[in-house]
Amino acid sequence: MKVALSPPGMAANGFTLLELLVSLLVVAILLSGAVQAGRNWLPAERVTIASNQVLGLMRQAQLRASLHGPVLLCDGHSLCERFDSTDRLLLADDLDGDGHAQQADIITRLRLPPDTTLSWSRFRGDALRYGQRGTLFYQNGHFLICNHQHARSLIMNVIGTVRIEPADGDDCPPL
Repeated sequence: MKVALSPPGMAANGFTLLELLVSLLVVAILLSGAVQAGRNWLPAERVTIASNQVLGLMRQAQLRASLHGPVLLCDGHSLCERFDSTDRLLLADDLDGDGHAQQADIITRLRLPPDTTLSWSRFRGDALRYGQRGTLFYQNGHFLICNHQHARSLIMNVIGTVRIEPADGDDCPPL
C-alpha cells in the first residue's frame, strides 16, 4: 500500500532521507580528498615559486654586476656576514670589494613564501659574489629550497650558469 503525499495527479518532488545521507557522504569524501591534496600541493608550489624567485634574483645579480660592478647575493638576516638557513635573501652592491653589505648598498630584498627555507652548500665564502663580468668569484655550489619535505636545488657553476633540479626532501633542515 502506497501513501501519496502529493495531491492526486502530481508527482512527488524531493529526496528521501537515505538519498540525502548518501549525497552528504559522497561530498564529505570528495572534500577530504581535496583537503589532503591541497596539503601536498601548496608546499610543492611554494618551493616552485621560491625557486623561480631566487633564479630571477640571480639573473638580476648577474646583470647588475656586468653593468655596475661587483654585487653580493646573501642571507637577508646578516648583511652578508654569514649564510645560514634562511627565509630571506638580499642583493647588494660590493663596490669596495670587502664581501660585506651595508644598508646603503642594498639593492633589493627577497622574502621566500611562508614556511620555505633556503640553504647554501658551497666551498667558500659567506655570500655569492658576482664579479665585473657577471661571473662568480671562484664559487660554485647549490641552493637547497625546502618546504615541508618538498625540495628543489638551484645548482650553479663558477661562470654563473644555473640549473634547477628536483631534490630529496629528506635533505631539508627541520622547521
